[in-house]
Amino acid sequence: MTRGTPPGPGAAGPAARPAHRVVLVTGAASGLGRAVAELMAGQGWAVAALDREEAAPGGTALHLTADVRDPAAVRDAVARTAAELGGIHAVAGCAGIFRNDLTPLHLLTDDAWAAHLDVNVTGAFHVVRAALPYLIETQGAIALVASVASRYPQPGGAAYAVSKAGVASLARAVALEYGPRGVRANAVSPGYMDTPMAAPLMSRPHLRAGIEHGLPLRRAAAPEEVAPVIAFLLSDAGRYVTGEEVTVDGAGALTGYTSGDDLDRMWRRAPQ
Repeated sequence: MTRGTPPGPGAAGPAARPAHRVVLVTGAASGLGRAVAELMAGQGWAVAALDREEAAPGGTALHLTADVRDPAAVRDAVARTAAELGGIHAVAGCAGIFRNDLTPLHLLTDDAWAAHLDVNVTGAFHVVRAALPYLIETQGAIALVASVASRYPQPGGAAYAVSKAGVASLARAVALEYGPRGVRANAVSPGYMDTPMAAPLMSRPHLRAGIEHGLPLRRAAAPEEVAPVIAFLLSDAGRYVTGEEVTVDGAGALTGYTSGDDLDRMWRRAPQ
């Protein structure tokens, strides 16, 4: 398209935005999802908070109970959001699981592998697939939560790492396919965060001390420090950012996300 040429039918051009905007946040009952829901509600968004547990973040307009692994439940929740709140302008896909019992890959069970893919990748797919028709109408945006683990897997964390790589790829695929329809999609990859999902690791003082000492900022992130990045990507301020994976890790990647001690510990626990 040459400069000065108006967008063709279905192409994405700057458009006036309604004052009332709706965001669907998954995994909204706790952790990063809750922080995103509360932040965006405070910014004036009408927030639909979805979780398999009862989600009750402050200021949200609609609470939805659904498991992202269930495509019918997700479809119903998305349709209800659009019907009750007047469309969908953005999706923050924060639902996910993390389990690492330091099992090497050849000993990983089918159930452990499937659990991560079913929630983290297929669950995100269910949400994105159901929301895209509404996002096309509003020329909306998607932000999916991946992880630095997609590029820096930890010993025993293969299933999680692969699932989060899939999330980042899903965001890129959506950005490519739906850009001509005005829909943007990005992934956000946090490092260590203080969330219930990370509590089995971060609540152990000796492990936490070692982790934080290895981070240039010398501390893990609060979810409230990652949530604004997601809010930015979903807002008009980020309207020309799409197909990206934004890392929010306190420069942890500069020092690495694992160590020889982690590898030694995994193999000490493995059957010989």
